Amino acid sequence: MLIVRDALPREPLAALRALTDSEQELDRIRREQVIAARSAGASWQQIGDALGVTRQSAWEGFTASTRHALAANAEANNTLDEDDALTLAVDEVRAVRRRGATS
Repeated sequence: MLIVRDALPREPLAALRALTDSEQELDRIRREQVIAARSAGASWQQIGDALGVTRQSAWEGFTASTRHALAANAEANNTLDEDDALTLAVDEVRAVRRRGATS
């Protein structure tokens, strides 16, 4: 839903609540779409490009929820193929190495 300034409540606090609700819904939908893109085989670079951020930013912002959703889906459907499992493992190793390098 596109937020149009004229459609917001006139009272500023009510308008802020409406904007916050919209942001939360947008975040939920964005996360679902990232999960769908990863499930369809999109790379973190492609996702970052679509979001207008770096691959690193996309990965950092969405990897935990994406990994959880893919793992839950694989558990439920037993559909996590070897390539997906390898990609998830490589992403996790890279994250651990980055955390170690910055510690």
